[in-house]
Formats: sequence, structure tokens, C-alpha cells
Amino acid sequence: MDVEARTALRRIAERQLGLFSAVQAAHLGIDHHQLSWAARQGDLRRVRYGVYAMTGVPRSAWEKLVAAALAAGPGAAISHSSAAAAHRLYGAAFGLPELTLPPGSQRRMAAVVTHRRVLLPEDMVQKYGVLVTSPARTLVDMAGRLEPLLLEKTLDEGLIERRFRVADMLACLGRSAPNAPGRARLERLLELRREAPCADSALEALAFEALKPLAPFRTHFVTEIGSRVYVIDVAWPSQRVGAEVVGRAHRVVSLSAFDRERRKLNVLGAAGWQIAHLTAAMTADEMVAAVEALMIVGRASGGRASGGPYLSTEL
Repeated sequence: MDVEARTALRRIAERQLGLFSAVQAAHLGIDHHQLSWAARQGDLRRVRYGVYAMTGVPRSAWEKLVAAALAAGPGAAISHSSAAAAHRLYGAAFGLPELTLPPGSQRRMAAVVTHRRVLLPEDMVQKYGVLVTSPARTLVDMAGRLEPLLLEKTLDEGLIERRFRVADMLACLGRSAPNAPGRARLERLLELRREAPCADSALEALAFEALKPLAPFRTHFVTEIGSRVYVIDVAWPSQRVGAEVVGRAHRVVSLSAFDRERRKLNVLGAAGWQIAHLTAAMTADEMVAAVEALMIVGRASGGRASGGPYLSTEL
């Protein structure tokens, strides 16, 4: 194997966790005899039939997945549980590599779970140099396997982490088979979330749901005070009442972040805003009561906090 061919092969491998397939090597004029010789000499490491790793490249946790996709050839995509792990969807776990192959593929692969169906370009993404079903398509494929509570949790965590939107999920469902396992259950969950505000955490999602009796309200409301811009988790601007969702992360942030949050609350209070703190320990009724209490105070004081620059209610 000459230097030029080895350099070209390394460039391909750099995009694929240090791996390449024998087919890719053949396109560079490197045949299987040369690959076998290089492997025997310790210049290459054989990962699985038809797939090699460049020496000096550390093994990756994703090596088996990428190697399986490379061995399967063009059109193969990492899918189902393997794609869930690759996208780090909630509850995903490693197992045998799982691939979706084109319908006409006759490929038989050892230690790989394979499916055969058409995947549209919009249902796939590039990851580690190979095709992977998109997060939305992956959840559609997994819907029939997940228990109802786990499916709901995986959907909500994906929405919160911005891995997909409700619109993405609905579009993907529209492209999937009408009788796909778990489709009806997933459709019901999406219908409930179609009009829900987008949350930044599971606790925010719970708070938004709890505060529905006080709708309409604005989520992630942006207000400018002086030359600074501040964001309030939930706001009723006409009444100058807001709510901040305080989870565990707020209690373990750096001192500077803590100081910024307190400064923000003081500035909002000085501008006439009243802010309720909503925590995980509160019930839905307690969250509503905390906000309603500030609304009553606001109406009584003409829209300004009566207790000084910063007034908050926390149950």
C-alpha cells in the first residue's frame, strides 16, 4: 500500500471513527490482499468482516455500530435501539447493532439485527460518517417497543432537549406505515402536546401544565429593563406577575450564576414585577395558589410589589 493510498484511506477513516470498509478501500485501488497483509503486519486492525480500523485510533463505544453500518454498505442506516443510543434518547440502551437495509438487500450479517424497509432522506441524518435514522424517526420505530410511561417520558425529554419538535414527529408519522406498532399511542401523546408551550426542563413542562387554569400566559417572556434583557419562565405581562421554575440545577450552579439570578429578581422587582418561585416539591394546586396570591397583591397595590424591590412566594 503506497503512501498516497494510505493518506487517502486515513482521510476517509477520520470521518468514521477511524474505520473504513474494504469497499471504500477498493475505490482507492487497495484490494483485500493488501488489507489482509497490512492487518497481519499490525498496520491495520480488523474490526469485523470487511471493516478495518487505522492503527493508533482509540476504540470508540460506537465502533460496533459504525462498523456494522459500513459492512452493510450503501443505503444501510443505524436504526431502532441502536439509533436511540446514538442520539442518546431517554432510556436508550446498548445491545446488538440494529440496522435498517433497503428492501431489496440480500445481505446477511452476523451479530446484527436487520430490518428491511424504505427510508426517505428526511428520515435520516449523518452521524459518525454513516447514516442514522433521525431522532423523530427513531422514536416512531421504537414506539411499539416502549411501555406507555417510558414512551411518554422519552417523547417529553426529546422535546425538552430540542431533539425534535411536535411538528417533526407528526410529519414523520405521516410518512410511516398506517399500522406501525405504537403509532396510535404516539399520535395521542402528540395531540396532547400540539399546543403546549415548549419547556426547557421536565419541571418546566409540569409547571406549564399546572398553570393552565391561569391561561393565557407567556412562556420564556422577554422584557427589557434599562439596557438589559431578562427572560421570565412564565409571565402575565399585563399584571406584571411572573413565575420562575426552580429545579435542583438552580441550587448547584456556580456562585456567579446564583448572583446573576438574584440580581435579575431584584431588577424585576424594582420594575414592578412580582415573581413566584415554583419548585418540584409543589403540587399543581400550590403552584396556582402561589401565582394567584401575587395577582391579588398586584391588584391591591396597583400593579407594583408592595413588599420592596423583590417579592416572591414559595410554598
